[in-house]
Amino acid sequence: MDSNRLKNCTICGRLFLQVHTDHCLDCYKNIEQDYERVSEFLKNDQNRMATIAEVTEATGVSSKRMTEFIREGRIFADDYPNLGYACSRCGKMIKKQLLCNTCFDDFATDVNRVLKSEKVTDSMVQKQQPRKERGYWHVKNSK
Repeated sequence: MDSNRLKNCTICGRLFLQVHTDHCLDCYKNIEQDYERVSEFLKNDQNRMATIAEVTEATGVSSKRMTEFIREGRIFADDYPNLGYACSRCGKMIKKQLLCNTCFDDFATDVNRVLKSEKVTDSMVQKQQPRKERGYWHVKNSK
């Protein structure tokens, strides 16, 4: 048995042999049952306009698990106008990723600014250091 595949279930903590999922067989079955309940609920035309809170109340499936289903692409939130979850930064209702477009753009701008400042800092440090010759003769002469 390959000990690299022995993992603890991320839900219950039990040790299991990891093949395709981060969950033990029992927790995986529970997740699949939750998905089936949600899927059946959303197939009903009357429930097409439901929010995550309404689906949670009707099915007993947690909003966290519902969010996971949407993020994993198992539930296509664009098919359901009111089905979405909160942006991790501002709380605006979104249907994919972790951040809304505005927060993502702000984040990208901040990252680019930091990367640009690091490049400037690196180039300043390189200019201040005297150029060292590298190569065989330099190493041999320094001994």
